[in-house]
Amino acid sequence: MVKKVCILTKSVKDRGYCVAGIDVENGEWVRLVNSKDGDAIPKEIMDEESNPIEVLDVIAVELKGRVPRGCQTENWLIDKKSPILKMESLTLNDILKIKQLDRPDYVFINDKSELTVDEVKRLKYSLLFIEARDLVFDTSMKGDGRHHHKVSFTYNGTEYTACLTDPQFRKEELDDLPVIRAFLVVSIPAVSYENDLFYKFVAKIFTAKL
Repeated sequence: MVKKVCILTKSVKDRGYCVAGIDVENGEWVRLVNSKDGDAIPKEIMDEESNPIEVLDVIAVELKGRVPRGCQTENWLIDKKSPILKMESLTLNDILKIKQLDRPDYVFINDKSELTVDEVKRLKYSLLFIEARDLVFDTSMKGDGRHHHKVSFTYNGTEYTACLTDPQFRKEELDDLPVIRAFLVVSIPAVSYENDLFYKFVAKIFTAKL
């Protein structure tokens, strides 16, 4: 089947891209995956030299069907034999007319930066589109010399800190620079880390200005 999807996230994952968006016909989440295991979309599919696909672009994509994995019930398997066609571009205001903001009491069940295995088993979804306030960015250096990007924000009166995977905001010069109001795409992985924890990721930040 062919779906028209507006891309809301395009972040780096395993030398490819973690790509998710909404079906423009009904506002439902669609995470594009390259296998039943949820593998990243190859860069060559999203980075065609003549017509790269970016956030807020609407694409027509041939999908083989749903391939849920754990809490990632939004996964859809792409047909790699069919080209992805770029149709048009939307604005954030357009998106807000298609998809209502999610308004759970907490960002994925609790007020922490991560979920336990038992908590993830209770989840039937892995993507949220929320309004947040008082964003503050932080970049620190790991022991291996790599930068570790995080963002703190307030949602529904509770402060959160999450890993940041939005490439636009993974910049050292953003440290301690506040954003008063923004719309976030927050996600949960299908597989835990070695410590059996599932960390919350801010995959995309939409804001009018820094």
